[in-house]
Amino acid sequence: MKKIRYFAGTFFLFFMHFWVTAQEMQEGIIVSCPAGEYQSNTAFLGPDFSKLRINANTATFDVTYGAGFPSGAKTAFQAAVNVWSKVLISRIPIKISAQWEELSGNTLASSGSKVVYKNFSKSALKDVWYPVSLAEAIAGQNLNGTESDITITINNKINWSYFTDGNFEPFKYDLMTIVLHEIAHGLGFTSTFKLNETNNAQAIWGLNGLPIIYDLFLQNSSGILLTNDAQYGNPSVDLRRFITSDELYFKIDNEAEIKNLPQISAPASYVSGGSISHLDERRYPKGSVNALMSPSIGAAEINHFPGEVILKVLNQIGWPVNNLKGAVITAVEPPDYNEKFFVYPNPVSSELNIIVPDKFKDEIFEFQVFDAAGLLVKSTLNTGKDTEKINFESFKSGFYFVKTVNNQSFKIFKY
Repeated sequence: MKKIRYFAGTFFLFFMHFWVTAQEMQEGIIVSCPAGEYQSNTAFLGPDFSKLRINANTATFDVTYGAGFPSGAKTAFQAAVNVWSKVLISRIPIKISAQWEELSGNTLASSGSKVVYKNFSKSALKDVWYPVSLAEAIAGQNLNGTESDITITINNKINWSYFTDGNFEPFKYDLMTIVLHEIAHGLGFTSTFKLNETNNAQAIWGLNGLPIIYDLFLQNSSGILLTNDAQYGNPSVDLRRFITSDELYFKIDNEAEIKNLPQISAPASYVSGGSISHLDERRYPKGSVNALMSPSIGAAEINHFPGEVILKVLNQIGWPVNNLKGAVITAVEPPDYNEKFFVYPNPVSSELNIIVPDKFKDEIFEFQVFDAAGLLVKSTLNTGKDTEKINFESFKSGFYFVKTVNNQSFKIFKY
């Protein structure tokens, strides 16, 4: 006899479907980060790691240093790695290739995921690219053998400070801060959005026409996702308008965050390597908790911890993280992706799809739909289907909640 269990849940709200498809990979995106032409004299050091209770198995990093990498630079680099190792949770070691080379102009460093994967084991979304380190964390297995996951090149012509204790040296750039920043790009704090090379009046997104996971959460001030091709063409002048609007946000699937979403850098003048793949510097100014991912970092600007907003962005794209609450981190175990339910589309017009994971396909599920006033308007049983469909066509416009008996819920907008 089948057990009756009550479940509803969400991890991502997307306009996409789940399929079992052959795994594919391709080259990733490299972001070049310019030096800020200013002296900052600011510092944010983050929590006292000696007082943190880390109960989960946090990530390990393997760094391979290229020729000519100075010993002092290695010390600063490793200090940054040690911070991320206490923040992220992954069973698979994250491999970094660190190079010490001359870069053009005032570039501090360049970095990114060496390759990206789609349709890998346990990937919930068909045809969405993930940085390899994140794909490995989700899949629970090494996907690229001995090849590096993240590549970081430090400009050897920059006047660097190797201090790791929060002290700064005038007119020198804090290497530990820069490495923390560059690792974040390699972990997935990176977008494919850019100006269309053949027509700068338009913007375009995608690798071979497909989004990277970060892209799927970018939304305009009206709350519409930019990758919603039912609303905006790709490429299009609309997309250019939004990525240069100074009002670009990152969707977080948490009701408490709806009125305080992370703001993404989208200056009126598009900056290659600066726009979209960073946080808005006006909202998160130098010296503040989340300034680590600002589009430029000045001399004597120190930030030795990824702030709460940065961690929320990484968690949203799929990274299990030790959640930051004030100055205390509470460790959590990695989510079991075999137990996650996925819903699409949201907003919904007529039919909501709920993808049921393999683990629960032999059980019967009840999904209860409540309106904004808390009244039960529909309940649906899943009886072994891969995907359950809930008809919203007769519902009025507005917000609805699909809930479980233990009060887990996800929020749906009917238009």
